[in-house]
Amino acid sequence: MIDMISEKPTFKELLRKHKIALGAVAAQAGVEISRAYTMEQGGVIHGVYADALLAALSHLTGQNYTRDNVAGIYLHNEYHDGPYPPLGIKLR
Repeated sequence: MIDMISEKPTFKELLRKHKIALGAVAAQAGVEISRAYTMEQGGVIHGVYADALLAALSHLTGQNYTRDNVAGIYLHNEYHDGPYPPLGIKLR
């Protein structure tokens, strides 16, 4: 069985692949850089911010990036449509 999750790039990997600064994506999304950094580092983030950052990355790259095709996005518990953080990670 192939692990499909490992084939998805992370937000951080996509920034490097496209050579786009985190600040540029945050500015395009209208999201504070600290929230963008949290997502880049695989921290827990609200789905609204995750979606905005992915939409901005999509706009800047001409590609379509969503929570369905980007790995390592962990949402706060109140967002039940996404993955939860690994055990041992505390919510902020």
